[in-house]
Amino acid sequence: MQKTLSVQAVPPHDDHAAADATVSRRWATFIDETRFETLPAAIVDRAKIRILDGLATAIDAHGLPVPETVLAFAGGQPGPSTVIGYARRLPAVDAAFVNATLVNGSSRDDFLEKSHPCALVLPAALAVAEERDASGRELIAALVAGYEITGRAYLGGPRMLPRFRASGVAGAVGAAAAAGHAMRLTPEQLSNALGCAAVFASGFGAGFVAGTMDVKLNVGIACRNGLTAAGLARAGATATPLAFEGASGFYEAFALGTEQVSAAVSGLGERYLIEDVVYKECPVCIFTQTPIHLARELAAAHRLGDPAEIESVVVTAPEATYTNPGFTNPGPNRNHLQNVVSARHCTAAALLGRPVEQYDFYDRLDDEPVNALAARIELRIGDPARGDEVVVEVRHRGRVLRAAGAECETLRPSADKVIAKFRRLTDRLGPPQVDRLLDAVLSLDRLDSVRTLTRLLNVDARSAR
Repeated sequence: MQKTLSVQAVPPHDDHAAADATVSRRWATFIDETRFETLPAAIVDRAKIRILDGLATAIDAHGLPVPETVLAFAGGQPGPSTVIGYARRLPAVDAAFVNATLVNGSSRDDFLEKSHPCALVLPAALAVAEERDASGRELIAALVAGYEITGRAYLGGPRMLPRFRASGVAGAVGAAAAAGHAMRLTPEQLSNALGCAAVFASGFGAGFVAGTMDVKLNVGIACRNGLTAAGLARAGATATPLAFEGASGFYEAFALGTEQVSAAVSGLGERYLIEDVVYKECPVCIFTQTPIHLARELAAAHRLGDPAEIESVVVTAPEATYTNPGFTNPGPNRNHLQNVVSARHCTAAALLGRPVEQYDFYDRLDDEPVNALAARIELRIGDPARGDEVVVEVRHRGRVLRAAGAECETLRPSADKVIAKFRRLTDRLGPPQVDRLLDAVLSLDRLDSVRTLTRLLNVDARSAR
């Protein structure tokens, strides 16, 4: 039976409000009361599939420039926590930093309320759980708590976009929740950890326009900062109980107000936000996934491979998508990241039948037919009354072809889809190791020690075969 916390709407922020009525205290109570034994079986299964997806994307990113840069920076001091796909162990805070950039590295990681929660939550929880020799059940509960707080930190202040990145801002708070749960912090310590993480939060999206490393590093730093906040709280650090709704707090700073702060706690404990997660098959920005899907539908149905026969293309997207940094990159793009966030490039590539599911495809900067078609694509902001609808409209041989769908609706992750993705992305490990990993994750709730899993991850992915 699913537990239900008694949570009322948050009153307007008031410096004299009772400490236990604040956002951070309510979240802390929820985190503290999130126990494996109270989780519905469906949520346990969902958590294991999220872990499986995150490990797959991490192994897939082995050797990419961002995680290699972070590993070079953080990799001097040995410790108890595994770096996924490397025969290395580091202090928990450093392993979490590297692993976050691995999970996020190839842009295939999951998505919830404008953040990439697995890259933020799993590395923090896993590093601490391995350090403490926690059980698989404890890891699952920490993950569920972290996903919840990552999503709710955004819901309380959605106007943080597009000025800030939810992954860097809300994500640091979610990472603190996961790490704090794994550390078995008290409710008081959890509240302090969340408040410290709110102060440590940061991140904006200019790097998506330039295609530079900083936006990828931001995910790793958010995870590291969240774990650091939890560790500091464990050591005695304090934070204001009004860290989120206070007059000089998180939501005033990042979202320019507290008008929607009640959404941060409304319904807390009645259901779990991990149920709302979507996943990625293509290694591109979440906001270019749906244009790719719709463009591929049109290409398959109408044979659009000849760009000379395509007279015009219009992509219409919700305002929150259109204004995401990099979505409107005009091209010609100069690097991989500019390609994967550009709606024009991704749509053109899908219409022309390019292998948009392959990471290396986006390294091709000289695909002239794609570049030429991308330059002709018009992007528009959709009617707010149409909600999250995305439309791809192509004029081809005098006909107007149209495909439309709700953003991310095709990205709901069934267990079978994620298992197939896991096998595909971890193929470099060889079938026996892949099978052992798959079995360990799917039986995680029966593992008395997380180290049974991490020993399988503590291998060099280049030579595991």
